[in-house]
Amino acid sequence: MKRTILAVLASVCVLSAVAAKPSEDVIEGFEKSSTTWVAVKTNWGDGDKSTGVSLSTDWAAEGKQSLKCEFKTPDAKKESATYYTEKMSARDISPYDAVSFDVYNPTGQTVQCAIALTTGAGWDWYESKAVDIAAGAKQTVRVELYEGALKCPASNWQFTADLEDSDDLRRIAVKFFIPAETAEGVVYLDNIKMIVE
Repeated sequence: MKRTILAVLASVCVLSAVAAKPSEDVIEGFEKSSTTWVAVKTNWGDGDKSTGVSLSTDWAAEGKQSLKCEFKTPDAKKESATYYTEKMSARDISPYDAVSFDVYNPTGQTVQCAIALTTGAGWDWYESKAVDIAAGAKQTVRVELYEGALKCPASNWQFTADLEDSDDLRRIAVKFFIPAETAEGVVYLDNIKMIVE
């Protein structure tokens, strides 16, 4: 009888541990033969320094490929380079609590990166705080969507907003902030996941 009770308790503990594990769905792994991601370049008129994107086998967090993001910043000051897609595999991300992605920074300087999700008929921009990626580092970046840590027009660009209209995702953009010391180079992006806790 005692063994049966202990076995039942052990099973409940195992099931609880399994139930507590976050569920992850990859929405972009960059494993296809072509990509829908583009570099902003001069298209948005905001001084963006991205110059191109391509699929690459030089590095991958998972699978065999990642997105190679090229930039050139000739102005000798901190600049941003932005890459985005409007052709996502998922448009309704309302079941998810967070987004994560993997970055490799082969430059000789620390770069920062942030993700921005554009949602709703008004194409509202929700951007995360920038995260440091050290020179030579490979890092997973995780962004919570509902902990008041995003900035948007409605928050006066303060990091106090939650994601709105998450059932109508229009664009995913990743911004890299390049230091003045790095005139040109590449960074790699891979394995964008939506996470349910």
